[in-house]
Amino acid sequence: MTKLQAMQPFSKAWWAGVAAGTLALIALIDPRTTSVLVVLVLLAALADQFLRPALPRRPEKFGAAFIAVAAFAVWAMVSAIWSHSPSHSLLKPAFLLLTLAAVWFAIRATSTATRPVAHYIGEGVLTGLLIAFVLVAFEILTRQLITRSLFTAFPSLYANITKHITLAADGSVQSVTIANLNRRMAVLIWFLWPAIMLAIHDPSRVRRLLAYASISFGAATILLYGSHQSSQVALLGGLVAFGIASWFNRTAVIGALAALWSAAVLLVVPISLMTLNADLHKANWLFYSAQHRVVIWGTAAEEVMRAPIIGIGADATRSAMKKAVSEAKAAEQARDFGKFDSGYANHAHNVYLQVWYELGAVGALLLLAVGLFVLRAIATLQAGVQPTAIAMFVTTSLLIGFSYSIWQTWFIAACGLSVAIFAVAIRKRSDQLGLTGEPIPSTADKMAAKTV
Repeated sequence: MTKLQAMQPFSKAWWAGVAAGTLALIALIDPRTTSVLVVLVLLAALADQFLRPALPRRPEKFGAAFIAVAAFAVWAMVSAIWSHSPSHSLLKPAFLLLTLAAVWFAIRATSTATRPVAHYIGEGVLTGLLIAFVLVAFEILTRQLITRSLFTAFPSLYANITKHITLAADGSVQSVTIANLNRRMAVLIWFLWPAIMLAIHDPSRVRRLLAYASISFGAATILLYGSHQSSQVALLGGLVAFGIASWFNRTAVIGALAALWSAAVLLVVPISLMTLNADLHKANWLFYSAQHRVVIWGTAAEEVMRAPIIGIGADATRSAMKKAVSEAKAAEQARDFGKFDSGYANHAHNVYLQVWYELGAVGALLLLAVGLFVLRAIATLQAGVQPTAIAMFVTTSLLIGFSYSIWQTWFIAACGLSVAIFAVAIRKRSDQLGLTGEPIPSTADKMAAKTV
């Protein structure tokens, strides 16, 4: 079969693209399904390796960043020995290892995919994400009109989530909580940067223009009208980082990010204590959720001192924090949290702080290594890829700093899938530009060359 024949509709490559686009769209419609989707990606990548075993796949072995993540997950599993929730401490990190394997095998499969397969997978993912950007923006602007209409027409769809539904007198769905919409925004922000690269390097001018329009519309709607402040902060931070990395020396940018990452990991406990002791949770200039974060973070930071070296166990915050708050009440040591009854929360809403609380200083040092090795890996990428990779790193760093628990499986899976999609985008870029390994100079590099 020639290359031209392989790139025809209804070929195997075409169906691979349809499957990839469908999976991307499903991930955005219901982010909780990413836990299953990442398993499907792993199975597909393993099947590819089994069916084509002799190909020279890349990477050949785990790099430093993968090893650091694996070490972090293994330490989290070890914490089940002393954990307040042993089963959670064992199973959630195990899922992280599974996701890590899925990403690694997916990258290896991408490296040896035929050009038609890589083209159609990228095209399919981009098409699915374009629909998702418009869908999420429409749902934000219409108070989830599509979701409310579907739930009204098919009540069985919300049978297991009735606490998130408000019914009108006629039985129609009047409102739906923003929980799932917020998850959609978080996943979409993660997928934003691979989507941008896929759009830039898509050979179809029409699809490229549609991509720019839908991505811009979706991102602007999230930024201006979205209900998930963490996604808005992550999006804005990523855009700023992309601009800086596109114009300035990338070595300096990566160095600055390494310093900021180190500060976030190592100083999160004293900073959280300082904000609580400064009564920022009573500051009227802070919006409500930010005030609540101050209370949650401050309480978690105080609890870190109970087991500062090894922590209380992965994903054990819910039970450990509840016990600590009950003990404080029994001893009549309740603090003044202003409008909030307590600092109890199911998780710390800050991954850096959560790692200190649950995995102690050992876990924090491993998390530190993860970020630094990821930045080192970014520094080895083609220069033209680095701004997008840097923006993705900053987006992730901000999103985990203000939002969900690190051990929510859909959260882990969404992060892993974004990396896998990014690998596809890099492959499409290489195919389009016919790269031979020569770095593409940045604007700053070009300007410097002119002055020499």
